[in-house]
Amino acid sequence: MKSFLVLSGFVLACILPGLGCTSTSASGAGGKKLSMLKPVNQTLKRGDTNKVMITVWRESISSDVAVRFDNLPNGVKVIEGDKKVKDSDYVVNYTMFAANDAGLVSGQVVKVTAEGPDGLAVTESFEMTVKE
Repeated sequence: MKSFLVLSGFVLACILPGLGCTSTSASGAGGKKLSMLKPVNQTLKRGDTNKVMITVWRESISSDVAVRFDNLPNGVKVIEGDKKVKDSDYVVNYTMFAANDAGLVSGQVVKVTAEGPDGLAVTESFEMTVKE
């Protein structure tokens, strides 16, 4: 039942306007599989925060999944830097904060990586824009 609900969530996310509808998967020994839905592109104003939804789906993996963001614009940080996608969760929101002096960028590609056990990892990217 849990797998059906997760699969339904992926399908729903792909048909809703504005949400990314691509995903990346990696498979490992023992039928382990880790998948991540492409996050939605983000626009932040200097001094503001915004939530980024990370959706991870696991097969034959019962551990937490670490999430890492790379290539953030200068002055942008993830508030919950060490937050993991718990075994019982599929969706986790991360808060992005753009400092008052954050670099002004348009469409900078940010990479997000979900890392499971035994070196199993998937990476997706999204665009981030920082405005005045």
